[in-house]
Amino acid sequence: MDSLVASPVTVTLPLLRWGPPDASRHALLLHGLTSAGACWWRLADDLAAAGWAVTAPDLRGHGLAPRTRRYDIAGFAADVLALTPEHTDGPEHTEAPWPWDLVVGHSLGGLVATAAVDTAPGWAARLLLIDPVITIADGVEDLVRALTGELGVDTETLVREHPLWHPEDVFLKAQAAARTSPYVVESFLRQNIPWSYEKALARSACPVTVLAADPGHDPSFTAEEGRRIEETKANFRWSVVRGAGHSVQRDAPAAVSEAALTA
Repeated sequence: MDSLVASPVTVTLPLLRWGPPDASRHALLLHGLTSAGACWWRLADDLAAAGWAVTAPDLRGHGLAPRTRRYDIAGFAADVLALTPEHTDGPEHTEAPWPWDLVVGHSLGGLVATAAVDTAPGWAARLLLIDPVITIADGVEDLVRALTGELGVDTETLVREHPLWHPEDVFLKAQAAARTSPYVVESFLRQNIPWSYEKALARSACPVTVLAADPGHDPSFTAEEGRRIEETKANFRWSVVRGAGHSVQRDAPAAVSEAALTA
């Protein structure tokens, strides 16, 4: 699956916002599977403090977003393509769409951002992808068991397994996981695997930066993917965040904020 199906049914996503809507720069933050928009609290705060307007939706089936029968990648992408920066500064901003100056996507969010910009190349001026899951070939049932097993995770377990996380990260992740149903996880995985968006990422026109997890933490974005994309895409950068697991934004928030704030 390297392109989107035509005209998927969309849902209206609930949004969290930071910073002034009339800011000159607008960022969209897309969370991962079993997470939620609120989990971006630290990066959103850093961007807002630097003068950005920031929007973070709950993706379909997550947080307070509508539930659907289908959780295909096309549907996720169509939902976020309907989101545009909230401009309030004059008649020049009366028509849509307006490109996001920055779209940040973690894991599933990175996949969704890649699929969206492949469909609408002018939708984002720049992508920052945090250990994105751009390719999965098989093993759907193993993933279903692993990820549905995480839905009831408690804060004590998260603290033990993720000692670098801020207490607010622990609280918000546990809350988001509890609001995600097994049906959402199972449907997303079974309706999409296998998928590959490596070629889509390589042909994207906008600059792309990828922050991958440490090889010792089983990264979703591999060195092989990074090297192959580097060979064909000039405005592509990727790096490994040493010591960080899959949730790089929780393990190494300063590295993510620095990448987001660096044009």
